[in-house]
Amino acid sequence: MKEKYELAYEDYLAGMKQKEIAKKYDTTINTVKSWSRRYEWSKKKKKGAPQNKSVHTKKECKKIAEEIVEISELDEERQLFCIYYLKYHNKVKAYQKVKPSTPYNSACVMASRWSKQPAVIEEINRLKKELYEDALLDPHDIVQKYIDIAFADINDYLEYGREEVPVMGAFGPVIAKNPKTGEDEILKQTINTVRFKESAYVDGTILSEVKKGKDGASIKLSDRMKALDWLSKHMNLATEEQRAKIDLIKAQTRKIAIDDEKEEIEDDGFLDALNASAKEDWEDEEE
Repeated sequence: MKEKYELAYEDYLAGMKQKEIAKKYDTTINTVKSWSRRYEWSKKKKKGAPQNKSVHTKKECKKIAEEIVEISELDEERQLFCIYYLKYHNKVKAYQKVKPSTPYNSACVMASRWSKQPAVIEEINRLKKELYEDALLDPHDIVQKYIDIAFADINDYLEYGREEVPVMGAFGPVIAKNPKTGEDEILKQTINTVRFKESAYVDGTILSEVKKGKDGASIKLSDRMKALDWLSKHMNLATEEQRAKIDLIKAQTRKIAIDDEKEEIEDDGFLDALNASAKEDWEDEEE
């Protein structure tokens, strides 16, 4: 006669969820999770699955996501934190997705605490393994993300220029008499302006940092050179079109480096001559 966990495994292969299995065999969900880990249900299921598919459909991805949630022993908020972290590779953004009303500074503190919890670290590592083993991420998609980082343009995230605005005094706009018309008018001045574009219209996954400090708000793009370095090491994953884009980025980067070198001021010996002259003057004074 088969053991209960063996019968449960057969139901698992048939498509039953762990909650349903626990109810069927009159046991707890934690016991079923324990069986799943101990007897490696997920691995055995993968070995028996056909190997000719490299990319999952949306329906299959949804089913896998449901299994991930069931297997995890974390509470729902930390499960979501782990999933968002894998999506955005940014623990602060992951925390803000789970708790949208949390102020940025508080989110930084809490995200740091959550990310250091052993259970969270274990879950993130497990999810990473699931993602790569099940090919939920197409290699071409990964390459494309690094290309997006390397091609990132700050103009996609902000607008800057010059603008005419009223001169403000202690009690509002300053009023001055126009010498040409003799009429009172609001005094204006031209200032430099920088405005962020709405988050709904930009790709936030390319940003490594968004913060607001005493000097105002600022954004930081992900490291372009690190993206190029990664692409150079993984050219075999790229499509022909992607390889052409990578070559273009490299050519542009080399051109910028050469132009920077040309703009450097050459040492014409002036400083050495000045130092030598100063030395001679000091020697004359000593004599």
